[in-house]
Amino acid sequence: MFKFVLVAGLLATVAFAAPLTPEEEEDKREMERIQNESAQYSFDSNIDDGINDGTLRREETRDGTKVTGSYSYSDGYVHRTVFYEADENGYRVIKEDTKEIGEGPQFNADGQADVEGSLIGKYSIKLDKDMEDKHYKDIRS
Repeated sequence: MFKFVLVAGLLATVAFAAPLTPEEEEDKREMERIQNESAQYSFDSNIDDGINDGTLRREETRDGTKVTGSYSYSDGYVHRTVFYEADENGYRVIKEDTKEIGEGPQFNADGQADVEGSLIGKYSIKLDKDMEDKHYKDIRS
């Protein structure tokens, strides 16, 4: 029985891996073109890490084949922000700002990390043990 299931599975895999006919290939390309031209989304996310002294931010919007957005981070040394766009001409950085902010991250055992995103909502975490163990706990309100 096991051999039959194994052989049937292998045959199904080969059948699904068969090349598409030229008509099927053209239909697939046309469907992808239609999906790409009508695609739309927008999201953002923010992390303010007051424990490990860092931030991450990202936002992006897609309207058809054009994507615009930005991301930024700080790590105790620099704060960097990049603005970009992508379309039929590829990915391009439109503007980039970098600013030195310090001598490195400063750990804060009493700090709090706040996380927020358009798809995940908002929550925070804190340390619930000492600096050596660094175990985090979720403190959603």
